[in-house]
Amino acid sequence: MLYVLSAAIVIAAQAAVVFMWHNSAALIVASVVTEPFFVAVVTAFTYADVRGDFSTGTTWLRVLERAWAVVLIGLFVDLIAVLGLESIVTADLLQKILGAAVIVVAVSLIFADVHATVVDDAEPWWLLVPRSFGASMAVAWQGATFARAIVLFVLSELLPSLVAGLVQNALDARHVPQAALWSNAIAVVLLLPFVQALCTMVYLDAAGYESKRS
Repeated sequence: MLYVLSAAIVIAAQAAVVFMWHNSAALIVASVVTEPFFVAVVTAFTYADVRGDFSTGTTWLRVLERAWAVVLIGLFVDLIAVLGLESIVTADLLQKILGAAVIVVAVSLIFADVHATVVDDAEPWWLLVPRSFGASMAVAWQGATFARAIVLFVLSELLPSLVAGLVQNALDARHVPQAALWSNAIAVVLLLPFVQALCTMVYLDAAGYESKRS
């Protein structure tokens, strides 16, 4: 129910921005600002479940303290992913090679938002983001973990975009207003809890975290 309520709030916030700010960039800005908070909520509460810590106040405090870092990490990783994918689909071979290298970097950073949320020692605060990038790369390149990181990258970056495109085309065909907004709500926001919870579990497993639950 927490995730359902959080998804509803995110969708409502995005809708408010889109309908009040009549600009083509409204949905992009709204997504960049609201969805990382949802990511932080899912990550923090998944981590609390694994630890057996049912102190809601402590978990929400963790969300509020780390959300800013998740916003910056999400923006950076999404930007890298977009640049890599745009380079891969070009006709130039060199661009394709460079794009593939950029995608490898994006895959390596897939756990950064998880680390930023679950790490206990976040001081000094200005090093939280770079430390999260380093921790993600260190975990992602551990043996078979990179294969799992690729799967998570596909689920978090490629699948939502593909589903959103299909849903938007279907809504456009039926002349539904603000089709991009509703397709994003269906494909991105509603898929986010499942993908982010899985990403959190994979990171904790790969990092060797041992639950304190009996």
